[in-house]
Formats: sequence, C-alpha cells, structure tokens
Amino acid sequence: MKTKIAAAIALSVLAGSTFAAPIFYGEIDASIDYLPEDNASPISDKDVVEVSSNSSFIGVKGDEKLTERLSAVYAIEWGLSADGDSTDWTTRNRFVGLKDAQLGTLKVGAHDTPLKQLSSPVDTFNNYVANKADVNGIFTGEARISNAVIYESPTIKLPTGAIKVNALLASGEDSGIAKGNGSSKTAGRGLGDAWSASVVYDSPVVLAGIAYDKAIPSNFAGRGFVNASSPEVTGGAAGSAFAAANTVRAIGRVNLLDNALALKALYQTSEVEDAAGNEAAAADIDDSQGWLVGAEYNLPTAKAWTVKAQYSQNTTSFKTAKSDFEAKQIFAGADYAFSKQVKAYGYAGYLTLEQGSNETKQPVVGTGLEYKF
Repeated sequence: MKTKIAAAIALSVLAGSTFAAPIFYGEIDASIDYLPEDNASPISDKDVVEVSSNSSFIGVKGDEKLTERLSAVYAIEWGLSADGDSTDWTTRNRFVGLKDAQLGTLKVGAHDTPLKQLSSPVDTFNNYVANKADVNGIFTGEARISNAVIYESPTIKLPTGAIKVNALLASGEDSGIAKGNGSSKTAGRGLGDAWSASVVYDSPVVLAGIAYDKAIPSNFAGRGFVNASSPEVTGGAAGSAFAAANTVRAIGRVNLLDNALALKALYQTSEVEDAAGNEAAAADIDDSQGWLVGAEYNLPTAKAWTVKAQYSQNTTSFKTAKSDFEAKQIFAGADYAFSKQVKAYGYAGYLTLEQGSNETKQPVVGTGLEYKF
C-alpha cells in the first residue's frame, strides 16, 4: 500500500513539473562551383567543377526557466559535410550556462569569439565556396575557441537603439595554440591569457561595432578559395601561418529605403602575439590589414529576389625585405527566397593573389541551395 502511495505521489510531482523540450535545428547548404586552375605553368591549367559544403550543421539547444529572472541555457552544434567529402561531427559552438534577465548570460564551453561574430552582419557572401570566399578565406580573426568562458550582457536600451557587450576568456590549459576539429586552443594556463571582447550598437537604421582579440589563434596570409595545384603565389611564399593574433575589427551597416538596401563595411588590423605553438613563418609577419565594402538590395517589386555585391582585400607586410602579400576578392550574386527556410542562390567571383611580380588569379561561378530547419 505504501509503495502505491509513493508511486502516486511521484507521478503527481512529475505531472505538475514542466520541462522545456530541446529544440532541434540546423542548416544544409551545398553548391556546385566552377573553379578553373590558374597554375604557374599554363600547360598545367585545367577546368575544375566541385561540389562544396557551406557551413552545414545540426544542433540542439534549450532554455529552462528556473526562477522569474533566471534560466539555464545550453546548446550543442556539430558541423556536417553536405557533399560527403570531409569529416562529419566537427566542433561548433557548444556550451552550458545561466541567463539572468538583468545581469546577462554566462556560458562555459567552446564558442565563436565576439570579434568573429562581428563579421556576420556585414559579410555578404558568408560561407560561400566551402567557407573560403567569405572573410575567413583571407582575413585573420575568424576563430572558434575551446575551453572558454563567455559573457553576454543584457540589452542596454537607448532612445535610438541598443548596446550589447560580449566577452570571452580562454584558458590554454598549459598548452600552446593548436587547431582542433572545428575549434582552436589558446596558449597559456590562466583563464584570460587569451581573450576577446566586443561592443555593438544596433538600431533600425545603423549597426556599428568594434571588437578586440588578444592572443587568439588565427590564420595569417590566407589564400582564399584559390584552387591551383601549382600557383605562382604559394602558401610558403605568401608567409601563410597559424599564430596567436592581436586583432582590432570595426564594422558598420546602414539600412536604407525601408530596409530594402543595406550598405556594409569592415576594417581590421592584426599583429602576431608571441605564443607557444606559433608556426615559424609567423615570426616574419609585421602586420595584416584588411577591409571590405558590400551592398544588398531586396527588389521592391519582387520581394523574393535579393541582389548583392562585395569587395574585400587583405594586405600582409613582413619585417624582412619580402614583398607584401595582397589578397583581393570581388563577388556579385543573387538570392531567391522560396521561404524563410529555403533559399537558392547564384554568384560569380574573382580572387587575385599578388606578391612582388608573382600573381595567381582564381575565378569562380557557382549556384547552390540552402535549407534551414
């Protein structure tokens, strides 16, 4: 009898409790890209068509209310290869934390840096051509960091908009910088030996932000989506290196014509921070400076269509007499939105790598389909 009473009490307690169900979400994005090779020897040139996976992933997230002000939050994301050409289950953002309505959110796990997050509002061709045609291809600063503590402030409302502050503190856990399977490790042992922070102002017309990375691992002298097997400008000649970076990034976006037109810009500068695990070529890098301008226009008479264009450039200079390495990208394209979840797109782009008298050129023409769920 006592057992039946206990079971009835347990069932009544469970029935009276509410648990927020996890939300399953993700994105599958694949494109077909024409990437002809421009090699140092013209006889080695060839036509190439590739299928690309563009930041495809799945995730699970949740938000469990604990009190009137406090909630527990979590998320786990895994990167997927939509074209089946590389490893699945790569690390993306994953964390567990607490969210206070007045004090903000504190997370622990692996996470994009606040500086990286600034690129999304202005990088018009984000994730195109296997994630190499966006700023990740030629700029520093696109980092996801393991062993991190992240703080996100509540929205600070102003008469004309709002301000948010984000910060990330990382611990290298007594190791040097290292590339992981989707996220990177910082150097040092203390929490905050490497860190990133941003301040963002957002209003219906203007979005502006500034961020700083301290000793955050990054790629210097990137070569974008170049597809040549034997280019004139090689990674070694360009001084390409993985190293801890101190980076300042500023962005701006202006929305005009009832938000039909968006004008976008980014500027950043980076220097190498001495850290365990830096690749040897990084010791010769003086600095890296990059910028982009872009625009998107949603056609008023055909709302499903958006046309867009972007130019980006990054210059890496060296301490020795080595010539500057310049990477320049120009893109134009159009999107057709079937719905909020499904989008088809097409684009054409051109990448130029220059160092002294050497030059490598890489055109691309592609089309793809993106499905969000």
